[in-house]
Amino acid sequence: MRKQGFIQIIIIAVLLVIILSLLGVSLNSLFSNPVLRENFGFLGQWLGILWDNYFSAIFNYFWNIWVSIFWQPFLDTMKGLQKGINPFTPTNP
Repeated sequence: MRKQGFIQIIIIAVLLVIILSLLGVSLNSLFSNPVLRENFGFLGQWLGILWDNYFSAIFNYFWNIWVSIFWQPFLDTMKGLQKGINPFTPTNP
């Protein structure tokens, strides 16, 4: 299954390069364009500022909830399985 997805990505990338070539776009000139680099640098800086000031706190809040509800019990169950404890049998009969 993973190989098919990887092959599809390669095919899409090749088709994208062919389409850009047919439209007359040179990838070399596109990536060496200083204005384009400046614009992507500006966009990257703003995305970094947005992440640091707004989104990281929200993401960390939900990440901590996810860890406490799902990940930690999963790890506890896996450690119990390593010790030979069946997670489906009650501990207090």
